[in-house]
Amino acid sequence: MHAHYGAGGDEGGNRRATPLPGDAGLYFLGALHELVAVGLHRPALEALCAGQRDLAEPPIDRAYLLKILDEEICRQFGHPLRPLIELVLNAADAARAPQPVVDIAVTDGRVEVSDAGAGMGLRAILSRLLIPFATDKRPGIDLGRFGVGFFSVLGLGLSDPESFSLHLTTGDGVEGWAIRVVAWPSAGDAPAAASEELGQARGRASPELTAALMCSVRRIAPLLGTRVRVTSALLETATVRAYLRDALHFFPASRALVLLDGAAVNDGRLISGGQLIQERVAVAPQPPGAAALEARTHLEGERDDALLARFHVGGRGLLPSISAATFHAGVKVDACLALAELALIDFPAAVELTEGRDALKVGPEFTAVATAFYRRLIELAAASGEGRRTRDRLAEMAAQISALMLQSAGWDEVALDLARALLGPERCMVTPERREALLGFLGPSVAERLFVPESFWAEREWQPHLPGERELLEDELEIDAPETLSALARRRGDLSGLPLLVARATSPHTTMVALCRSRLQPDRGAGAAARRAPGAPPLPDAPGRRPAGPLPCLGTRRLLLIRDDSAAVRRPSGWSDWYALRAAFDRASGVREADLERDLIVGEPVDGTAFAAPRPGERTSGGEP
Repeated sequence: MHAHYGAGGDEGGNRRATPLPGDAGLYFLGALHELVAVGLHRPALEALCAGQRDLAEPPIDRAYLLKILDEEICRQFGHPLRPLIELVLNAADAARAPQPVVDIAVTDGRVEVSDAGAGMGLRAILSRLLIPFATDKRPGIDLGRFGVGFFSVLGLGLSDPESFSLHLTTGDGVEGWAIRVVAWPSAGDAPAAASEELGQARGRASPELTAALMCSVRRIAPLLGTRVRVTSALLETATVRAYLRDALHFFPASRALVLLDGAAVNDGRLISGGQLIQERVAVAPQPPGAAALEARTHLEGERDDALLARFHVGGRGLLPSISAATFHAGVKVDACLALAELALIDFPAAVELTEGRDALKVGPEFTAVATAFYRRLIELAAASGEGRRTRDRLAEMAAQISALMLQSAGWDEVALDLARALLGPERCMVTPERREALLGFLGPSVAERLFVPESFWAEREWQPHLPGERELLEDELEIDAPETLSALARRRGDLSGLPLLVARATSPHTTMVALCRSRLQPDRGAGAAARRAPGAPPLPDAPGRRPAGPLPCLGTRRLLLIRDDSAAVRRPSGWSDWYALRAAFDRASGVREADLERDLIVGEPVDGTAFAAPRPGERTSGGEP
């Protein structure tokens, strides 16, 4: 590789190069990292800007420089197309018109971003654009924060170097410049010494491949604005357009109107239905200390709207190609594909980015926005006046948003309020696999008390804040003290169904069970409870109790519950009662469903004569008299 410096095409160092015919405007031709070295070395930078032919070799450690550039090119963002958004941010920051416009043109294998804002002269190109982190962006005013957008775009060239090129034209109204960056077309065109290393490095991050990025800088006619054209076989038209619409439809039009192939993507037309709400968010007071003082000082330097959040809630307000997401300064950073039907959140600029630069940092400002959003969901539920099913769906989605979008920030502080507003009182959370068993055991009338989350994420978020199955059983049932099944069968000879259960048990003298029955409701049956003599057995058919479900047994983590107010337990008659006892007991004991069905098909016929109550002195299958 070699480099030409100067308007006449000088070679690097003190060596004179033969001027290239027809390239009187060529200022540099060579490896990109060599041009970065010029920008880092002030004497070489000043000489190149002055058009001098003889430049001193920049005394920069090339191996270390390549390592740094490789990290900035390859480790910017999680989504492979995210660097294209950086071009839009830079264009919006450069705009100076009252209503700036950023134009994006997408064709197969090519994306072009242009603006008519303040462009750059050669000195700005060398000292800011090409130097990582040497940004002049103003926190709280400009969208760019780190000065690495240009290098992140170069990362598109590492997966498919042969098809990659970047062509940038820019000018400040006085000058005009064209920069072109390409990779070696193939390993065979590279110098022999680097050919093998380049072939091994292709498709992944490596200083060798970064060293293969070649750059030219030419002076062109003066112009105002910037145009960046990125070419790569990886830029598939439909995918790029969908991603850009997804990422930019919530971009504030006050900063710049974004046109995608001539059509505005952030003028509000892509968001329809629901409510678009702006809210100034108050951050909870922080404990005194250096960190809190630094954060407060930082916020005081922000714009007045630094803590102005935007929420889009309710309805199916997004196109099918657009997913709900979290945003920073109007640009999406975290996608949440499951939540397109409910909400969008636009975080204010005061919410900081993580070191990965494509995720939001959870902190006081982030938590304040998350909490404000949950409160908006409560208002939405109160205003909608919808039924329980709709509110349950909101509770499901609120928990998913907390887990998948908002990293559970602020959830603990508002979960109880959300539960009261969306779920109502006396609701208990049960898992989907336990719903049918509980309804069968407690009866269908208890369905109004069950909240069954649809997703793992909702179950995880709601579990610490809602009563569960144990609380439901204790609230609905009167439960006796635990005892062994064999002891219960001897003690309660009046329950004719217990002998069948003893016969089904593998070891009835160690199987722990507890009798239970529906609890008297507080507003019913008070007279029946008062008339019952102290110590007398409960009245299962008392009018103040919920009717028992069809399943007489239920397995829990600690023991097996048996309902003494179930007809199948008290006085089984006919095949249906015997089947209910056997099937419910086997399921409650942990027998697999396949084994249970096979036993019913090939086992002995079920009839009442085989399970008569044991006579005095007769031994059970468990060996106890």
